[in-house]
Amino acid sequence: MSLSGRRTLLALAVALLATFLVATPPPAGAASERTRVVIKVADCEGCAVFVQQGLRHRWWASKTRTVQDGKVVFVVPSGRTRGMSIGLTGTWEAASPHPSGFQAIVTLRYRGVPAGTGLDQAGAQAKQRGSACFPGTDSARVVLRVTARKVTVAGNGGPAETTLAWADPQVRTMRGTAMEVVDGVAGAQDIVPCW
Repeated sequence: MSLSGRRTLLALAVALLATFLVATPPPAGAASERTRVVIKVADCEGCAVFVQQGLRHRWWASKTRTVQDGKVVFVVPSGRTRGMSIGLTGTWEAASPHPSGFQAIVTLRYRGVPAGTGLDQAGAQAKQRGSACFPGTDSARVVLRVTARKVTVAGNGGPAETTLAWADPQVRTMRGTAMEVVDGVAGAQDIVPCW
């Protein structure tokens, strides 16, 4: 085949490939659906919040945002809401004389408390097991209401101020993901495993 014949054949192949790529729709479900995660935090202006996903083969964490006007908003791919948990650092933690040694995590549902139930601080502090793992959604928007309170725990080197944080009202969580909490306080040193 001559050089001009090869060029013609190559040009035809490139044109067909370009037509195929433009004309072929993406596979079903390939669209990147997104969910606006609104976290409303009572009495915690200036607190730092992040969301994270801890599935067995998928780990991810957002950047930290500051509570302003009682809320923070994250826009994430909907697929990242399954196994999502929320980290929260109270403004009071910076002044603690000793570090707690862990990141405070929002307990979305304490064991024995039905989803949709409100809970006060005494009720939260009476709990010893709870889940931080959101079951996921493909909705365009989800609102989670969180209450955060300053509490003192035995920290590294002495008493430390940390954050007791829980969903109020409590929400559905992934089955089998309950973990130990200490006087209602959930904490982690890494991404919360949700499997």
